[in-house]
Amino acid sequence: MNQAILNKTRNDKFLMVLDLPKFLKTKYDNVLNENYHPDQIQFTTYGSPIPSVSVPSIDVPFDNQVYKASSLSRPSYQPLNVKFFIDNGYKNYWIIWKWLNIFNDSQTSKSDVHMEIMKSSKKPKLENPMTELVSKFTIYALDEYNKKIVAFKYNHVFPVSLSEINFSHQDPSEISCTASFAFNQLNVELLKNVDEESC
Repeated sequence: MNQAILNKTRNDKFLMVLDLPKFLKTKYDNVLNENYHPDQIQFTTYGSPIPSVSVPSIDVPFDNQVYKASSLSRPSYQPLNVKFFIDNGYKNYWIIWKWLNIFNDSQTSKSDVHMEIMKSSKKPKLENPMTELVSKFTIYALDEYNKKIVAFKYNHVFPVSLSEINFSHQDPSEISCTASFAFNQLNVELLKNVDEESC
């Protein structure tokens, strides 16, 4: 693979596309306008929104020595912290807040997840209400021309925290925030650049 020595990745070239869970799509469809279609919401992220990945080794005693071998197991991922810029309508912040609030209501300090989903669901019997509250998102790494080159695909995602809003009148930068997501699976996919000639 031939690459120029200056061909380096940048830590602020990421784009996140979030698929909202079914419950939020149906409940807040009338609140989100055409610019915020409830199927997918796009976030401008920065930093390095990719977790560490490990399949640890184990010690295997053999013939008075100890050998290293793969454990063939993958520990659970730590929550992923995604730093993003808040849009001028605060709707990307608001939808994550509403999603998080479903798990524990800020007014009642309770969670009525099961009852709410059962009321809104068209299915006669829904055994696991969490299936309506988890979703997936993809974080794309972009090249210097803002073309998608790598896709980090997260599955079975739900928010676990939402940070304070970072803003100062003395700082001209955009308003930012951090959302933490729990997830169960990460897949990485190299995207073929259709504009490049095949090698």
